Amino acid sequence: MNDDILDGELRSGLGRVESAIGNAAGDAELRLRGSADQLIGKVQTVYGNARDTAEETFDQLDAFVTEKPYFAAAVAAVVGIAFGFVLGLGRPKVIVIRPAHTAH
Repeated sequence: MNDDILDGELRSGLGRVESAIGNAAGDAELRLRGSADQLIGKVQTVYGNARDTAEETFDQLDAFVTEKPYFAAAVAAVVGIAFGFVLGLGRPKVIVIRPAHTAH
């Protein structure tokens, strides 16, 4: 768990409190600010979770490449060739042949 998850949860919780106080006091600005803080906190929490997942995936990929470097290179080559093939399918295949220029 990283700091973004903790900060996001804290901000979201404080936003709920702020929104509840705004509702009780009839203060629309405070209620809206609390709702905005809740949303920002949720976004920050989602970002923190995504960052944790990305770090875990990178660690697993690094371990895989370290253990099986030739297989990882072969997989990367196949993916690169497939990607290049897919990108090349939409282009027109036109070959232009020009007659040779003859001098008189």
